[in-house]
Amino acid sequence: VHRDRFMINTTNENHKNLDIVNSWNLVWFLSLNIVFCLWLILNNFIHTPNDFYREVMNMLCIATTLFSALGFTLKALISRKYLARLLPTYALLQGILWGAMFYMMVKHYNNPSLTLSLLISTLLPATISFYISGTVLLLFSVPISIAMLLSEITAYDKFNFLQLSGSVIIFIVVITARYILLEWYTRTQQSEYAKNLLIKKLTHLAHRDALTGLLNKSSLLTHFEEQAQRLPHSGGNLFMIIMDIDYFKQYNDLYGHIAGDECLLSVAKCINQSLRKTSDTAFRFGGEEFVILTHCNEMAEAVMIAERIRTNIQKAKIPHRGSQLSPWLSASFGVAQWVKGYSFAVLAEKADKELYKAKQAGRNQVSAAKR
Repeated sequence: VHRDRFMINTTNENHKNLDIVNSWNLVWFLSLNIVFCLWLILNNFIHTPNDFYREVMNMLCIATTLFSALGFTLKALISRKYLARLLPTYALLQGILWGAMFYMMVKHYNNPSLTLSLLISTLLPATISFYISGTVLLLFSVPISIAMLLSEITAYDKFNFLQLSGSVIIFIVVITARYILLEWYTRTQQSEYAKNLLIKKLTHLAHRDALTGLLNKSSLLTHFEEQAQRLPHSGGNLFMIIMDIDYFKQYNDLYGHIAGDECLLSVAKCINQSLRKTSDTAFRFGGEEFVILTHCNEMAEAVMIAERIRTNIQKAKIPHRGSQLSPWLSASFGVAQWVKGYSFAVLAEKADKELYKAKQAGRNQVSAAKR
């Protein structure tokens, strides 16, 4: 759990950028950019004399508006993963355009209140939109910071402490707001991860036998139906193997139930060691009985799997003084092939009949149904 939490805290920048792109943050930010630029153009026509600087300012506003519209186009046309890779470059270019506008406003308009108001209106939405990625927010903010510093140093005959301190306060607010938002984001991510982890654990417990770790009886029918449906497309045949530990009641009576649980766990390990990972699935059916669903080309392959399990149990040499066969634990097996139209109950009944035949024939052997 600690390792996974660490992974959350060290999520790479591309994943963070993808979170920004997948949310409404980018759309909201681009929309505000267009609104602010259109407002500036209107303000210039009403309040600013018609001169070279106003024309430059209007051109910058139009360029920023078009660049924001380009952001909408990219979001609509290209994949989100690719847009996430472009986001840092896009934020930097957008920041340069805004930096140029702020430089013009401070250097040539000499309107501190308008400049500071617009600075707040620009940086706070950027903080809310990009707080997940410090890199993107930094790339957008740095050009604006440099432009404000240069313009305020060169714009006035005398040093304007009030204007400069106002800008510094705004940048401090932006930085602290980003860390507060980031803390909320991290807590949300951790909470989401913990919830998903809990769901996985509960799902695992619901479908797994608590003692052996094998799938349990309740999940057997679901797996059977899924594999039967896939069979026409995957090819091969579906077989059911039912196995039963020989004289297990005597084992429990002789060694006790705790030892009996350890015996079942050892048998489950023998089963797992004997199965193929891609085509075989084991279940604890109940008590000392286990079921294996396997995809094979023919019956001989399924019988071979059952024989492999039987042999591995014998090789484990689990002592069983209560057995009437040998001093070691053994198991009996029944194998049946699924035929189209067979229900789970029919297939299980056929395999169980073969298991009964194996027991009647002396146990510690495999019996297979003939089609």
